Amino acid sequence: MNITNASRKYEASCHCQLVRYSVTLSPPLEDLDSWVVECNCSICARNGYLNVYVQNECIQFETIGLDNELVEKYRFGKQRVQHYFCSRCGSSLMAESIEPGFYEGVKALNVRMFEGVDVRTLQRREIDGKSL
Repeated sequence: MNITNASRKYEASCHCQLVRYSVTLSPPLEDLDSWVVECNCSICARNGYLNVYVQNECIQFETIGLDNELVEKYRFGKQRVQHYFCSRCGSSLMAESIEPGFYEGVKALNVRMFEGVDVRTLQRREIDGKSL
């Protein structure tokens, strides 16, 4: 087992820079023990999400937060997860559970919003989100 305490801070934003934030990941995306989730649910598949699941306290919003009226919210299916989009450029930012006890305190961040990350090099794990 490879035990690491390494972490890295990533800058992220929507395409138009209206929503900017940073996130600290441990291990960093470049670490051999790190991976991103490729979900097969209808919204993740259509939008090409590659997600990392991060504790809320690891995310720092630098401009507007998710509660701002310029951030669009969307739920579908079982209404368990809320997705967030920039209202100006349409970028798919992140998602979070709104159901108590279901991934509480965690956000699924779309790594495609991270600056300077080549998503082709990331290790991926597929999950069956259609069944959630």
